[in-house]
Amino acid sequence: MNYQSRSGRRAIQVARSQLAVRLGIAVYAALCVAIALRCAVLVFAFPETVGTVRSILSASSLLVAPFAFPPAADRTVVGAATLSDLTAALVLLAVPLALLGRRARV
Repeated sequence: MNYQSRSGRRAIQVARSQLAVRLGIAVYAALCVAIALRCAVLVFAFPETVGTVRSILSASSLLVAPFAFPPAADRTVVGAATLSDLTAALVLLAVPLALLGRRARV
């Protein structure tokens, strides 16, 4: 009887772990999409008078804000995309590399 209760607890722990991983991947994907849309809108220099463009820029401005503090962060690189916008995109794309580069426990 103890064996069944232990396996039930283990199944719940595995389900919670899988849920946490899936939620983490979903949040990461949403962040990547927001930054990719921002960079695309800025690179192609769509006008901010369009409601969709304005909403994309305002929603993703919080993600770019930490990268706007260095002195050259407001320098335009491609289209209307600044160095801080492209840095945010590169940092988000580099996050999985850090996770893949970890050594697995043996």
